Amino acid sequence: MQIRNKLTVQFTGIVLCILIVFSASIYIAFREYRTYNFRKRLKEKALNTTKMLVEVKEINTDLLKKLRRKYLHTFPNEYVRIYNNYNHLIYKDDTIDYKLPNDLLQKIRMEKNYSFSISDRQVVGVAYDGAYVITASAVDRDGSETLKFLAICLLAGNLIALIIIFLSGKFFSSKALFPITDIIQEVDNINEGHTGLRLKSRDGKDEIAQLASSFNNMFDRIEDTYENQSKFISYASHELRTPLTSITGEIDVTLLKDRTPEEYKATLCSILEETIALTELSNKLLELLQSNNKNLNRGKINLKHLIDLLEEDIHKRRYKNKFKIQNQTSRELSVLEIDGNEDLIKAALMNVIDNGFKYSDYPVTLKIHRQEGGNICFKIIDHGIGIDKDDLSKIVQPFYRSTKASEKKGFGIGLSLTEKIVTLHKGTMEIFSKPKLGTQVTLLFPV
Repeated sequence: MQIRNKLTVQFTGIVLCILIVFSASIYIAFREYRTYNFRKRLKEKALNTTKMLVEVKEINTDLLKKLRRKYLHTFPNEYVRIYNNYNHLIYKDDTIDYKLPNDLLQKIRMEKNYSFSISDRQVVGVAYDGAYVITASAVDRDGSETLKFLAICLLAGNLIALIIIFLSGKFFSSKALFPITDIIQEVDNINEGHTGLRLKSRDGKDEIAQLASSFNNMFDRIEDTYENQSKFISYASHELRTPLTSITGEIDVTLLKDRTPEEYKATLCSILEETIALTELSNKLLELLQSNNKNLNRGKINLKHLIDLLEEDIHKRRYKNKFKIQNQTSRELSVLEIDGNEDLIKAALMNVIDNGFKYSDYPVTLKIHRQEGGNICFKIIDHGIGIDKDDLSKIVQPFYRSTKASEKKGFGIGLSLTEKIVTLHKGTMEIFSKPKLGTQVTLLFPV
């Protein structure tokens, strides 16, 4: 069932329940008022009859019956009975075979006024002058007919209202859901390969506008993922093919004829160099894939242990320039911690430090300090070739390499990987650079 039909049915059902409760309340209230009013009139008739019999000496029971039948007998099957202090019936103008029990007469005396029903007959009992008990009874045919007519009117009115409500609900639900239908049609028009298409923006801040905005944000993420995947596959296949082809060619040429030990050694050194480059590229690609995984093992990272790991990697790579570490936190690194994945954060720092050594002939400096709130800030500073202004906005794109950087060995993955790792840890990365003066990269990680 479509949502518009569900809303229509639910809306109709809710309003129908309200109408039923409202109609039942009106019916019950009218019935109670009609009963109250009828019994009040019965009581007045009973009192008037008793006053005429008791207070007017010229009127006896026979005369009173004639007067009542001619002038006062207005209700269907109406009767009035009067009992004395000994519960003896002293006046009766009906032929109904019904005897009121003494305990009921006693209850009327105690409560002064007592009303009850016998089948469709209303009965009113009144204590008069401390010595008499009067009972008046009649059938409220007019009231019953009126109640039946009211019930029919309410039922017919509810049926008509139900039809109107159903049609109105269907109209308004269709109108309310039209923007969603419009969004569905727009989404259906976005086929594979049309990644540039977006939903038209909606005015206002309602849920429909938020839904369209969420869809557009999702499309942006999908498009970025699609483009990154395409670039990744294209670049990885190209970069992996190059060293593998080179290794295969070296081996094929070497196997064409016997070689001297020095020639075999030179071939192995060339293969080793290509293998190291291939291993480094594979590691970078794996790190790039891992940085897209949000389900990482996180924990507290001791800064002293992290810096020791960095220095160990730097020592293994045997850079020709010096590496300086400046602790500006006013506390020992061994007592400072940040939250995250140690391997990824080390890789992020190492990528920036490696770029500093690669594009500079001067020492690279790592400054560590704390910001307000306790966040840890790493600043990697080099005095190398710098980055042009036009390249600053592009260097974090995967596999992008500027013209200056193309002269050095690299893959264009480092800064992109670093930016993803920092974002994954809810941190920030800032790059400040001037050509021929050097570059400063700031990585901020929350504690």
